[in-house]
Amino acid sequence: MTMTSETVVTLTEAYAAAHATAVLAEHPARGMLHLTGSTRLDLINRMSTQAVLGLQSGQGAATVLTTDIGRIIDRIILYATSDGVYALTGDGHADPLARYFMRNIFFNDDAQLRDISATTFVFGVYGPRAAELLVVAGFPEVEMPLHHWRQATIGAATVYLHRTDPIAGGGYFVTGSAPDRDAIRAALLAAGLLPIDEAAYDYLRIEAGLPRFGRELTLDYIPLEADLWPDVSFSKGCYVGQEIIARMESRGKLAKRLVRLRPGAPLAAGAEITANSRAVGAITSAADGPGGPVALGYVKTTALTNRDLLMVEGSEIIVCQ
Repeated sequence: MTMTSETVVTLTEAYAAAHATAVLAEHPARGMLHLTGSTRLDLINRMSTQAVLGLQSGQGAATVLTTDIGRIIDRIILYATSDGVYALTGDGHADPLARYFMRNIFFNDDAQLRDISATTFVFGVYGPRAAELLVVAGFPEVEMPLHHWRQATIGAATVYLHRTDPIAGGGYFVTGSAPDRDAIRAALLAAGLLPIDEAAYDYLRIEAGLPRFGRELTLDYIPLEADLWPDVSFSKGCYVGQEIIARMESRGKLAKRLVRLRPGAPLAAGAEITANSRAVGAITSAADGPGGPVALGYVKTTALTNRDLLMVEGSEIIVCQ
């Protein structure tokens, strides 16, 4: 089957390609902020969970913005340059985050911010052969640590490759200037990547257990409950929400945890999870596809520890290990 930029693939085809080779997803709702000024990293460091002061050009990190009681505002991915830092935001969240940052820039800060979402494209490349096909597309350097990035030139376009959380065995973001979007997309498709739609991406994301802004990453939860431990520093100085998060870590007790789930039948986000006829959690994301129904949800830790039989709408639901 010859794939073109206009080919519409089925979920079954998308799923098979994601697990055998690699697929191309577009993330048009993801936002991009650009921060400059000598205290740009200090600003982010005091507002979020990760230690980011030492980021050098070409490096990156995931960090979580939280409220003063430790609740998730957003998980952003930082990409440092020699004179600035870019922040990839959750879907549709760039403008609120820009205003949030601006409210926290004080008189003695040297930090400026621009929302460049409208002039930036974001693609996702996922699957076990993602790196191999990106090399075919023209990226000379694909091996890098998680969240780090490299600049490349494809045709006449300057483009950026970012290592990201894996889905189906591999994960990269490809970003660049909006006028170059079509040319870069064509190069990625010509390399053999299969284009997939939002539904296919979300199914793969849920299967992989990757939390998403507005679903698992909301003001209802704290980063540790969302299993974002690698995004939290327990040794750096103060940041917004640190007291609550540090207390939960030191006590070793979480009220609830995000888990991957296998329902016996398709269900919808928002469904209540019960154990012994009592509510113990809720489904945050759910989808059905070639691998069967999949879901993510928060479940009380006591129910998980006790290995209680979990039910949703009268059917058993299995916790994936």
